[in-house]
Amino acid sequence: MKRRIGVIRSTPLRLTMVFLGIFVFSSAASFATAYLVLRENYDEVLKDELKQTIETYDAIKDQAELIDRLKADVKITDAELTILYYRPDRGPVIANVKALPSIKGTSVIDATAIGEDQEDVADSYLARGERVGHGELLVAKTRKQVIEMGQIILSVVLIGLLPTILLSSAAGVFAARDARRRIGAIQKTLGELTDGQLSSRVPVATNDRDDLTAISTAVNTMAASQEALIAAMRQVSADIAHDLKTPIQRVAVILDDIARKTTLSKGQDDLLAQALAETDRIANTFQALLQLAQIEGGAVRDRFKPTDLREVAADVVDFLEADADDKGYHLEFTVSGGTPFLVDGDRHLLTQMLANLIENGLRHTPAGSAIRVGLSRDGPRILLSVADNGPGIPPQEHENVLRRLYRLEQSRTSEGNGLGLSLVAAICKLHGAKLTLHDNAPGLKVCMAFAQAVAGSPDQHGGAHQSA
Repeated sequence: MKRRIGVIRSTPLRLTMVFLGIFVFSSAASFATAYLVLRENYDEVLKDELKQTIETYDAIKDQAELIDRLKADVKITDAELTILYYRPDRGPVIANVKALPSIKGTSVIDATAIGEDQEDVADSYLARGERVGHGELLVAKTRKQVIEMGQIILSVVLIGLLPTILLSSAAGVFAARDARRRIGAIQKTLGELTDGQLSSRVPVATNDRDDLTAISTAVNTMAASQEALIAAMRQVSADIAHDLKTPIQRVAVILDDIARKTTLSKGQDDLLAQALAETDRIANTFQALLQLAQIEGGAVRDRFKPTDLREVAADVVDFLEADADDKGYHLEFTVSGGTPFLVDGDRHLLTQMLANLIENGLRHTPAGSAIRVGLSRDGPRILLSVADNGPGIPPQEHENVLRRLYRLEQSRTSEGNGLGLSLVAAICKLHGAKLTLHDNAPGLKVCMAFAQAVAGSPDQHGGAHQSA
């Protein structure tokens, strides 16, 4: 149904209908004009014949001779072609029809004016009435040819236009479907590019040279340039991270040797500890950048296998529970459903994804906050969520925090490197999961929707609820 509505609303079909309407209107107007001109000319011929007939009778000056002539003509005149109707001042009517209304000048009359019981008369006449001798003479000529001509023209219009309309409509629908298909391909590619699938391209036929082909080629050119630019940016980030990681690690080793092999004052020890912490932070940032480039490149996809998200979540929650309790947080894991929550993915990356989200909650919410990990189903999708009741993230920043190195705190003095949620987004994208951020009122709720993998075994897990 949606496809039909799309075809109906398509520009090619609308243009076809507009041009077809113009053609039909112009054709109908041309035929109508031709009919009116022909009818007017024929009526002029009939008027001349009526005038000549009346003048012929008017030339007879003797009343008795006029009546005899009329009586003779009435007997031999076919009323379907010509009507003679003479109403003398005295005496009976002389006519070849039973009745005829009084007429002054020239006018058109139809069969109903002659009488309902009158047979063998035409549907329409052009009549003229004048004073002739001692009476009124009415002469009417049939307009049958005019009516037949109108019917012929109408038939020509219908026979000529209907096939044209049908063929044009069919051609318009065909063109609209083809254009709709090609426009749909462009829309699909643009949507995929928007979603980050930079390798997506619009199919282009080599033998097409129309405007849609030009647009498709332009979209492909833009996509190729965008893909090359993003790839170059990622490569630069990866190269910088790779080239600087080793020197930073060497600096960390040297600082560690200084701390172990030399005797320093209390102030020097503190400065050295700060330097070691900063180098560790820099090294971790570079490591995260390298891992992000590796994930975005899809190099780990060959390690995918059916993985139970419940086992992953339970392990992560168990591992972080003690640290959360020590800091005064309440970490909770809730499962809805008893069957395995299998997804096709890498267990290590899924573990890191969930750990990053929980650690973000521990880092950015005040002590005493609750962090809830949830696992459930929504039809064919598996939903994994992490929610807290901390300060949350403004809705207008939900897209920004998924960018690499982006931090809400512009001063960048707090702990973290702005890559945690970027890694989460990259891991979700690698696994084909949809990542969304929601206001938890208060706090933040991060939801990930995964496609369910085919179960490798029929094992069933018992508990429906687990807390940590």
